[in-house]
Amino acid sequence: MNGSKSVLLAVIGVLALSFLETLSFGQYWFQSGAYGGTAAAYNNGASAYIQTVDNQSILYGSYGFWIGETLSNGAFIQIGYEVPNATGDYNEYCTPSGCNGTVYLIAGEPTWFWEYFPVSYTGNNFYGAIGPNGSIGTNGTFNRYSFIADGNVWKFYLNNQSVGSINVGSVNSGRNTTAAYAELAGAENNTAFMNPVMFKNISYYKNGVMTLLNSAFAYIGYGKGSKTGLPNPYGVKEISNYANFFVVGSGIPEVQNGTSLWNSLYSLSVNSAYGNTIGTGYYSTFTPAAFSAPEFIYVEPGVREVFSGWAGSGPGSYTGQQNSHSVDMYGNITETAIWKTQYYLNVTSLYGNATGGGWYSPNSTVYVSLNDKIVNISKGVREYFTGWSNGMESLALNITLDKPTNISANWQRQYYLSLKSPYGTAYGSGWYAAGSSTNINLSQIYFNQTNDSRLAFYSWSGVYNTSNAIVVIDSPLNLTANFMRQYLVGFNPTNSAGMPVNGVGFFVDNSSIGDSTMLFGNVTYLLSAASYKGVNFLLNKSIRVTGPASFSVSLPIYDINLTAKSLLNRPLNATVLVSFQNGTVTRLYLGRNGSIMIPDVPFGYAAGYAQYGPITESFTARDGKNVSMLFITPAIIAPLLAVIIGMIIGVVLHRRSIKLRGVGAAPK
Repeated sequence: MNGSKSVLLAVIGVLALSFLETLSFGQYWFQSGAYGGTAAAYNNGASAYIQTVDNQSILYGSYGFWIGETLSNGAFIQIGYEVPNATGDYNEYCTPSGCNGTVYLIAGEPTWFWEYFPVSYTGNNFYGAIGPNGSIGTNGTFNRYSFIADGNVWKFYLNNQSVGSINVGSVNSGRNTTAAYAELAGAENNTAFMNPVMFKNISYYKNGVMTLLNSAFAYIGYGKGSKTGLPNPYGVKEISNYANFFVVGSGIPEVQNGTSLWNSLYSLSVNSAYGNTIGTGYYSTFTPAAFSAPEFIYVEPGVREVFSGWAGSGPGSYTGQQNSHSVDMYGNITETAIWKTQYYLNVTSLYGNATGGGWYSPNSTVYVSLNDKIVNISKGVREYFTGWSNGMESLALNITLDKPTNISANWQRQYYLSLKSPYGTAYGSGWYAAGSSTNINLSQIYFNQTNDSRLAFYSWSGVYNTSNAIVVIDSPLNLTANFMRQYLVGFNPTNSAGMPVNGVGFFVDNSSIGDSTMLFGNVTYLLSAASYKGVNFLLNKSIRVTGPASFSVSLPIYDINLTAKSLLNRPLNATVLVSFQNGTVTRLYLGRNGSIMIPDVPFGYAAGYAQYGPITESFTARDGKNVSMLFITPAIIAPLLAVIIGMIIGVVLHRRSIKLRGVGAAPK
């Protein structure tokens, strides 16, 4: 008992609603409730019914009522309900990676939550999920809160409905037992009044069964990391001597930690692989407990069972052949029903005639057979026997019946793919499994070629546009290779001045074709774009091919002139740094003429700056517009400064002269 208590005290102490800014981060975690005995150790889950009490009010901290436990690896999980102390938006779901979504909660209105702490976690951040406001029913009602492990993933439930899950890296609780507590979390003092809340039917999940705690012990203390300078005034007590019922809250007499809250019970576990047995439960010491099993059980098709006796273990258990009996409960007892078995061999086939099915004794050898391997359904459709469900592929086989067995003939629906071509050879005809895919192709796709035309593959019956195609077989298929005449088509690009431009690539139906390609006749194509110097020009021009053709295409490509002069209209050999539409940057020099022409610029776009001495001028050119820049050179700056300084000196002397004349004229 003391060992369980110390483990719980070392790990339990949580703050589920620590994420609202208005919540006080006090240093007291007062806890009261019950923890289970050692029978609940190494469990795979737990469950409790907790009463909703919505008239809780608190200014600092938050009330929580939950069931939880520490896991074998030190992680901690819990589920229950919280009473927030402030109205506002709360984080709805949080992990160590961050929080997603918010939920609006009203102060004093309970809401469900589940929470976990990872292995070796020492902080007080909230990791878990919170339900919507008022999500756990009206005052006084009970809700079932539970969690069950599925491998390392622990799944949380409210009234048997899933509300979330988390992988905490453990499959059971280890030596730790289940705990059901009320908690005042993050409080600054012990004066808040906790209206009493009832807990009942505390259970642990082990061996696939949710089992009531046969014993539980009181805990009144503090959560992990809590200050302990103030006494915990929130008591716990058993309710009217009912096992597995207790109440927590203010005004309840305190008991010593480790006090038994209800009398120990002994369990009668009535186990049977088949049928519904009677008697499983907890019984008071020395009382008789009756149990029974049906005499005959027909398990779902495949198994017949006949009751042959009980095998008992534990003090005072029963071993014998009576299907109904009773035992006095001096300790935990397990009664296991023993059955004699007959197995049914169920042999089925959707097609053909299968033989060998029936009832047999265990380990019987049964001959099973099927009369046909192929069954024709309709033209181009058949069923093909691929083997039995046990992996055997022969039509006939022997089966040793060591368990109820269903064996069925596996059939594969197959469709016939027929391929034809007026030219060359088509490859790929044959039977294929429904839903499978296969590759079809031709030995040759071009015929009757000249310099500017050829006969070319166009499609497989208008369905597949490539000669080497992957076909999904979902019905019988008859495909014929269609051929059409192609013609050589070229494109002649010009710039804004109508001059030819070399190095332009074109896109037809969004496919790159350079400046010429073969296209099918009497088909309309989209000349979608052109590319020059890394810049794309959207064209979206429809063309229709009726024979060999050449198309002229005018593109927004311009020559740009850059000029730099001084205020005295003298050309300047400025240094120019230019960036273009395609992202390239180049440095140029305007030379003694103070100008330069940049040829064939996409969209006529150029931007940058020119520098002459300490002076810098920026520029932008678009659509072939010329750029002219004017500089104030050092040769002009010096005379201008001399003039300005002379003007300043003249003004100063003039003012001084006026002042002196004024002094001489003053009256005496």
